[in-house]
Amino acid sequence: MKPDDTDELLVSPDVRSVLEERGIRDGDISTTITFAESGRKYYTQPVTGHRLAYFTPSKVTFWVEYLPEESGEYRIFNAYSHRMRLLHGFNMPSKKANTETGWLCSACDLTLELATVKLAYLDETFAVDLPACPTCQRVLVNEEQAVTKMALAERMLEDK
Repeated sequence: MKPDDTDELLVSPDVRSVLEERGIRDGDISTTITFAESGRKYYTQPVTGHRLAYFTPSKVTFWVEYLPEESGEYRIFNAYSHRMRLLHGFNMPSKKANTETGWLCSACDLTLELATVKLAYLDETFAVDLPACPTCQRVLVNEEQAVTKMALAERMLEDK
């Protein structure tokens, strides 16, 4: 898939509506998938086979949940975004009990574990517990965290 090849995306009307509400374009989705597929930079849900990938082309991080089809197309199940920066390489073990996320790091073939990771927005840095790969330290931000908790924190910081 080329970053500008949106013909290979299979999007249901319900998902299309969510994407439009969130301001996520097909180009954002195809660029994210291209980046993810270029080096197994995605998470895999073993039960469904779904993949979850993220890409940060500028100040926004796009997350896409998708499934490659045999036809070469990609079925899109969800997409969301946030503006917090993930500060990679600073993960520490979480003091909270580990919870099962259901996602595997495809690059390392390991189950994600809860880790204390650093996020940054504007001039603020936060330590939060999020699922991450214990080896490569790639972090997973789920939809709820991105569209509720992170969005609220972004708005609060902008209003300061």
